[in-house]
Amino acid sequence: RFFGPASLGCGLIGLPFCEEEEGISQGGEDVAAARRQGGVGGIHHGGRRRQHQQVDIHPAHRHRRLAKKYRAVEVVEVRGPRRPEGGETRKGSAQQPQEKAKAKRPVRWKCASGCGACCKLDKGPDFPTPDEIFADHPDDLQLYRSMIGADGWCINYDKATRTCNIYQDRPSFCRVEPKVFDEFFGVPPSRFDREACSACLDNIKMVYGDDSTELSNFKRLIREESNKLQASQNQDK
Repeated sequence: RFFGPASLGCGLIGLPFCEEEEGISQGGEDVAAARRQGGVGGIHHGGRRRQHQQVDIHPAHRHRRLAKKYRAVEVVEVRGPRRPEGGETRKGSAQQPQEKAKAKRPVRWKCASGCGACCKLDKGPDFPTPDEIFADHPDDLQLYRSMIGADGWCINYDKATRTCNIYQDRPSFCRVEPKVFDEFFGVPPSRFDREACSACLDNIKMVYGDDSTELSNFKRLIREESNKLQASQNQDK
């Protein structure tokens, strides 16, 4: 459904948002950081490969490297509090920390039914290779390769219904879950939803295109889920 074979939690197989993904804005500092690092959106088959990557990286840092690959790029600044009219803000005033802490809206990932983009396992040169992703998991690498059909799609994917024939028994790397992202990409649980959304965006654009119905449906779903999450958090305050 989402990762690698079906999702690599959707990324490898099947997984922050940008303007259109209002709810996934990262804020000014994150935007600058993303630009400096040349980050990539998406996880799993996720983020697209960026140029100027380091080649000889110590194995101990491999997960950190892959995690950076999938840092979201499609982010927009969220405006901070407006400066009061008719006067400058004095140093040390409450305005300064308010501007520093830009509003960060909550984001919640959810798989969009009828998509199947994560099940396109042969993702091409713009995405990390299975060897890179499964460098420390040889058994998973072998299984992943065995699932790639002649057309690049997972052999367990039903194109007519856009569903997985082994969904309940799919491999762990086909599951979009915090523990999967942490194990394969070094993504902390606190970043799971944003990275999952980013990976899905890259996969959907690669398979169906930037103007596809599938992409519009996914963005709409994420906005709805994120708005529900925000409303719930506001009630708890």
